[in-house]
Amino acid sequence: MIPNPDLMKPDLLPFRFSAPFVAMLPVLLLTGSITNNLIAQLPDCTSGNTMYGVFNNAAGSTTADSMEIRPINYATGTVGPLMGGKRYWIRKQIGTTYYYGSAALGVNPANNHFYVITQMSSAGAKDIIAIDPVTATSVVVGTTPTTLNNYHFVKLAIAPNGIGYAIGVNRDTSQPANTFNPLIRFSSCGFSPTAGCATSSITILGYLPTTGNMYKWLLFNGDLAFDASGNLFFATAAYENVAGRMLYTDARLFKIDVGNIPSVAGTGIIPMTFLADYNPLDSTVINGIAFDVTGNMYFSTKRFTGPQYTNPPSNPELYKSAIPGQSSKLTGFATVTPNFSISDLASCNYPNRVLAISSIRLTAVPENGRANLKWEMTNNKEVKFFELQRSADGNTFETIASISATDPDKESARYFYADVKTPPAKQVFYRVRASMQSGIRNYSNVANVLLESKIMLIAGPNPNPFTDHLDFTAAIKSPNTTHASLIDQTGRVIYQKDFVCQQGENKIVIEGLGGLSHGMYIAELKIDEEVIRTKLIKQ
Repeated sequence: MIPNPDLMKPDLLPFRFSAPFVAMLPVLLLTGSITNNLIAQLPDCTSGNTMYGVFNNAAGSTTADSMEIRPINYATGTVGPLMGGKRYWIRKQIGTTYYYGSAALGVNPANNHFYVITQMSSAGAKDIIAIDPVTATSVVVGTTPTTLNNYHFVKLAIAPNGIGYAIGVNRDTSQPANTFNPLIRFSSCGFSPTAGCATSSITILGYLPTTGNMYKWLLFNGDLAFDASGNLFFATAAYENVAGRMLYTDARLFKIDVGNIPSVAGTGIIPMTFLADYNPLDSTVINGIAFDVTGNMYFSTKRFTGPQYTNPPSNPELYKSAIPGQSSKLTGFATVTPNFSISDLASCNYPNRVLAISSIRLTAVPENGRANLKWEMTNNKEVKFFELQRSADGNTFETIASISATDPDKESARYFYADVKTPPAKQVFYRVRASMQSGIRNYSNVANVLLESKIMLIAGPNPNPFTDHLDFTAAIKSPNTTHASLIDQTGRVIYQKDFVCQQGENKIVIEGLGGLSHGMYIAELKIDEEVIRTKLIKQ
């Protein structure tokens, strides 16, 4: 039996109790006391200075005033005053049990309303609630159909056309994987939302992919955000069984192109592209994303102060990302209300371009004292030329070559370059800078080359997560024996084998892994004293 994930999700704030039957209201939404007599204000959707966060009582409140919405400054992370001057109490009643909290937030610039959802019920309808920060009033605009009863929702956003979207996770892992993560759509109900106005519009559009790192709870926590074209960006924190414990692991970013978002109800698989790993945010609780007007992405998350399985306290944090896979902490961020913690982000800014370098991926492989470089440009039509840049320390780069764009009629193109004049150093760093027709410069990831290395990992492990086998592609400097091993979470070596490799590229295939326990492992490839280690998951 897999434990109830709510018991470990700091952003969900589960707090349940049975109570005597009172009025059988499907939702009780109470405005709390006005702690500050502030002037009610519209969301700032014009200056480009502000995003918004939903904050919940970290202790799991059974009283009013347990949820608040506050502005957050993009540049500093500074948190501002209560929107509407009030806190709210959101709870969902099913039978005689109350379910608390909302960890999903969206904002609609067309009507200046915030939208939250009562995702806490584990087997019942959820309610979508519109909050007017000017009048500090709220209304239940929609109740989900019974087909969504066993899903929970912590991911919600309003698209630039004013339509709401959310992604669910099935609470029953025995259900088919191809119906595990639905994408739903709902109406935001125009300028003046009224009770029940969105219920009939709630539509299941299809389901997210079921393979690889998109399987079931590997898309468990996270949030949505849209660009100006309506492309949907989806950040996730995986929640998986590792050595018998349910733990947060990988932090990743995906994209659903606007053309792949269904316009009508359906049961098919919706194509989704993997964009980047955010390894520095692994094992945190990513729960919110937002964009500023220039396309920088912001993450709200919580970092555990000790091993997750010990239920340690967690610290709320805010990060900025301008480059896929890279992020920097905004030190000016801090929760304002004691014992409250951020649960989600939202913005009414829709950038034309998201994460400036999202279209370039660079790999580098050493060979006989030179570096072979390869990159792929996915929006090749917009490129004027490339600059290949090199660094000795990974910080200060210089341009060593200029490469003209080729195949201008193709959306995607691959490029190759051999750096035969590598400096006399053991390690060299490379990146590619693309000058675009618009005047914007896009940067690739930074790839490092160990010029004296005996082994270099080119690809793999594939697949990851794996079931009964996996493989690596490695570049070997000279004929040698590669020792491959798998290590479990306790440090025990549970697989090892030697492979005789030739100079150049070698494919190393490891089989017979079907009997391994589910969880996380470390793979090692070793030649003499040189070791490559990488993380992988058995599903």
